[in-house]
Amino acid sequence: MKRGAQEQTSLLEIITTVYAACMLSVFLLFPGLGGYAGITAEKWRAFLLFSGGYVALTALLRLELALTGGGRLPSPAAVWRSMGVSQKLIAGFWALSAVSTALSVDKSVSFWGGPRYEGLLTITLYCAACLLVSRYGRPKRWLLWLFGVSMSLNCLLAFLQLAGYNPLGLYPQGMNYYDANVLYAGEFLGTVGNADIFSAVLCAAIPAFWIAAVKLPGRNRFFLLIPLALCTAVLWKTFVAGGIVGVIGSALLTVPVLLKDRRARAAGFAAVLCVCVLGVAGIYAFGGQLGGFLYEASELLHGRWDDSFGSGRLYIWRKTAELIPERLLFGGGPDTLGLRTDAAFERYDETLGILIRSSVDAAHNEYLNILVNQGLPALLAYLAALLTAAAKWVRTAAENPVSAICGGAVLGYCVQAFFGISSPISAPCLWLALGFLMNSVSHVSKEGVHDK
Repeated sequence: MKRGAQEQTSLLEIITTVYAACMLSVFLLFPGLGGYAGITAEKWRAFLLFSGGYVALTALLRLELALTGGGRLPSPAAVWRSMGVSQKLIAGFWALSAVSTALSVDKSVSFWGGPRYEGLLTITLYCAACLLVSRYGRPKRWLLWLFGVSMSLNCLLAFLQLAGYNPLGLYPQGMNYYDANVLYAGEFLGTVGNADIFSAVLCAAIPAFWIAAVKLPGRNRFFLLIPLALCTAVLWKTFVAGGIVGVIGSALLTVPVLLKDRRARAAGFAAVLCVCVLGVAGIYAFGGQLGGFLYEASELLHGRWDDSFGSGRLYIWRKTAELIPERLLFGGGPDTLGLRTDAAFERYDETLGILIRSSVDAAHNEYLNILVNQGLPALLAYLAALLTAAAKWVRTAAENPVSAICGGAVLGYCVQAFFGISSPISAPCLWLALGFLMNSVSHVSKEGVHDK
């Protein structure tokens, strides 16, 4: 019986590795079959296939072991006791999201998802896959190489698109990247779709690659500088402000964490604090002369608010915040913001001679989005899960390369999330990295990534 349980655990570890490999390659590179017009829906179906299949297969294997006499299914109480604090908080976040769905303004939308496909079904697979990876995930070095290849191919495609070409026919016929928001709605790039969502993936990838190049042993790690350079170049070329802030912010916070000496680490955090203070002072004094989002940040520091700032994000945040008191505890239900707000953008299409109105269905801030959709307790559980995982990352990153890499990826994503849109295209990067991070601080030895 004991041997059967051990064999099943080994099989679950293999399945988890295969799942991670599929998400970091096939899922990431799959461009859909109908171009950018339907890429979100098709990526969501691919997410359901991989993540749903992984969760279902894991459950069936556990059931098979119990039915064949190889062991008993653990009771819910035993499962709960075996979970760490971060894992329990993730389970709590899911449970509160389920309550929010039950009390939703539209239960069908809250379960299946609206235009963003982030209903309870998607949230369930986020949380379940993350918890399973935190238990059965064994990070392999080749997974990082695979991710590097996938991101390199994605970036090479993006460079062709930025050069005006339309490989794979993802743009409408006769159009290219530079027709964005003129001849077609949105701005799309790579095999991810929306350029802002692509920047969220880049914010997870860039920290993972540069930390790996610093922390992993062997000369082969320097090959990761190739995808690092490509990802950085694409982010700089597109210059998505949230992505730029995410990469810079994560780098500033990560460098001191990687230092082993306590005094050096304290000095590093002090230096980061000084850089932040000087940066804010510089933006206050000179941001108005620099233009772009630095000008907008300077205006905000001077107390001058304009709804157009942040490509309209301040307008969206204000309109979203107005809804919070209506349903503070459990929100309107997952993915229901579009049903509750009248926020919208309008533009005049000179070619068609018509006024085009685009409704708002996301808060453009993932934390605010959870607050208005799932309520304050769900947001607090989510933030607490991230913070407890971050605390373990700070304690282990200097000695544990896996913790350092995965924690850096989570941090990069979480910083840009202040300006980003959660999507089943990009969010799996967060949940996968978070699962491996929780695993690394409890199961992986300080010697780092498994070589085989």
